[in-house]
Amino acid sequence: MIKLILLGLIIYIIYIIFFKKSIPFSNHPTKRAKDEDAQTVVECKQCGTYVSLDEAILVDGKYFCSKECVDAYNRS
Repeated sequence: MIKLILLGLIIYIIYIIFFKKSIPFSNHPTKRAKDEDAQTVVECKQCGTYVSLDEAILVDGKYFCSKECVDAYNRS
């Protein structure tokens, strides 16, 4: 009887090590990394082009995609 229990335990451990692919927790590290890699985009006030927040130019609370759009917006 003990041999059967030990055999079942060994098979279960082998299953966990080799065949269990995903962790059912919502705080999975790779899932968090993907969320952090997502970029925020904003719309240029002049031309409507979407540009990442890192590359956008902020002038008077408005986002622009380039210096040319800033100049065009100020002229109009």
